[in-house]
Amino acid sequence: MPLFDPGDGHPLYYEERGAGRPVVLLHGWACHAGYFAPQVAALAARCRVVVPDLRGHRHSHRAGDAPDLAILAGDLRALVAAAGLTDPVLVGWSMGALVAFEYIRRFGDGGLGGLVVVDMTARVVNDREWRLGLLGGYTASQAARAPELIRREWARWVEAFLPSVLAADGPGDPALLDWIAGEMRGCDPDTMAALWQALTVADYRPDVARIALPTLILLGARSQLYGPDTAAWLAGAIPGAAVASIADAGHAPHLERPKAFNRALAGFLERLA
Repeated sequence: MPLFDPGDGHPLYYEERGAGRPVVLLHGWACHAGYFAPQVAALAARCRVVVPDLRGHRHSHRAGDAPDLAILAGDLRALVAAAGLTDPVLVGWSMGALVAFEYIRRFGDGGLGGLVVVDMTARVVNDREWRLGLLGGYTASQAARAPELIRREWARWVEAFLPSVLAADGPGDPALLDWIAGEMRGCDPDTMAALWQALTVADYRPDVARIALPTLILLGARSQLYGPDTAAWLAGAIPGAAVASIADAGHAPHLERPKAFNRALAGFLERLA
């Protein structure tokens, strides 16, 4: 397995295929690099595709892991250096987008070639002034209770969360849902609780306006987690950002409609060239 040391002796896993423009695919919470298998296969003929298991996930998990977004951003910087990536394009799905935002907040965007945000918001939690977090009005009090529930009842949390992953009002894909359920159950509840707390206290609204990168906001048109207004807000906040919507897809458009997703992503990368 290809591993790198981010500087603290914690081996972290990544996969790499292809040659050309570097593209780093950053997975979501309680996921791993394998969720991007359709993208790796499609992009490797034209790009150098690098896909890490973020710290705390699958091959990058070690007992006692309790990372936050700052740690994950530091790991990403170490990966870029270790792999010798020049002007990589960051593609962040869900929590992966927050890792990209944190990276840019801490290290700037001068060494990056572009940014793709996949079905995510700048702030997960809602309040009276902000309604573009998780759909359904997810509040700070709910977020504060969640880590203990995750630690104590992880299997039940996974089962409750699963129906919201795919497109709303659709037949879904039982095989895909079963696969996601199996992969999520294998995550460490303590690590996931720490990360859930980290991502629900994060707020990148003041930061996104300073992003000076070619940016694409990609959303599932029938996402049950974030609505089109959220994507529109991000596109308005990030100078020059474009929006692309994947029809008949929910929060995981790269898995639900991989061909349409790959076309949109490839078109963005071609425009950068």
